[in-house]
Amino acid sequence: MKNDIQDQGAQAARNGWSLFDCPYLRAHQMPGHTGEPIAQWRAKVAAWEAGWKAEVESWLGRSRPPVVERDDSHMVH
Repeated sequence: MKNDIQDQGAQAARNGWSLFDCPYLRAHQMPGHTGEPIAQWRAKVAAWEAGWKAEVESWLGRSRPPVVERDDSHMVH
């Protein structure tokens, strides 16, 4: 189930949905309406968000700028 939900989150990102478009955040999907335990609902939200974030991060390449060390040896004091 977790992988399916992550796949749904990734597909949502590809479709242009925002992180706030998670279907489990809609009132009719919340524990007060579904009767499911909060921990189970929260796991679904976390899985969907993880899929969404992984997809978006894949577009960014998750690259970090190179580390540049400062060389002040040529500075006149």
